[in-house]
Amino acid sequence: MKTETSMKAEKRKKHGAKPGAGEKYDHGRKPDITFFFPAYNEEKNLPKLIKDAKDILEEVAGKWEILIVLYAGSTDRSAEIVESLHKKDSRIRLVMQPKDEKGVGWGIKLGFDAARYEHIFYADSDNQFYLRELKNFLPYIHDYDVIAGYRINRQDPWLRILTSRVYNTLIRLLFRTKERDVDCAFRYVNKKLFRKVKLICRLGLATSELLVKARRSGFRIREVGVTHLPRYAGASVFEGEGLPLPRLSVVMDLFREMRVLWKDIHGRENINSSR
Repeated sequence: MKTETSMKAEKRKKHGAKPGAGEKYDHGRKPDITFFFPAYNEEKNLPKLIKDAKDILEEVAGKWEILIVLYAGSTDRSAEIVESLHKKDSRIRLVMQPKDEKGVGWGIKLGFDAARYEHIFYADSDNQFYLRELKNFLPYIHDYDVIAGYRINRQDPWLRILTSRVYNTLIRLLFRTKERDVDCAFRYVNKKLFRKVKLICRLGLATSELLVKARRSGFRIREVGVTHLPRYAGASVFEGEGLPLPRLSVVMDLFREMRVLWKDIHGRENINSSR
């Protein structure tokens, strides 16, 4: 007897549409998913974050795991919280980012390295995304190698939104990207990408580098709009006190990494063109 879900799937197939979120993929199997979150002093955010991630993965994934990639310089109870949850469910894992490997880029690299499954999602750990919207990515994971979220109605102070727009424009001009929100940290990446793409940025440019190199390497990219929420708890490590503007040290680090990325990309292009 056909279920309502199978009937919907057949109807979509008939009209050439993708499977709906929560339906099965790959010859009757739901996808196996790793969902990881770089974190630093996020004890107030982690319980809600992990619960929300677990709820959606239980619904749409076959096998799954949640990784909290925690910087070892964290001074709060973040590690204790994750370890406690791991004892209750071994699919929730703590990945420690060494103190001498500071930066969100290191955290992202460690998350990809530690992932057990082919289908990888990652997001910031500040609860500014509605994780159930992972469903909106699933219909495309077999046709695209990267699915990049872009923030709809961004819930940040206007100065931060302005600086982000300037940053996005600069990345588009320098590296000829087409994506509208290159630093949005709600994203899907197929693990096969890392057999060809090597990430070198270790700080704030890492999310942009991934898109830049994926596009230049010929991987298929799609964008999906995601709801943006006010920060649930804590404060951004990128901003100074007072105005919601990036600290000078953060800006300088970004420009240094842009220079390194530019040399890496164009150096490789020059080598390939001389062969």
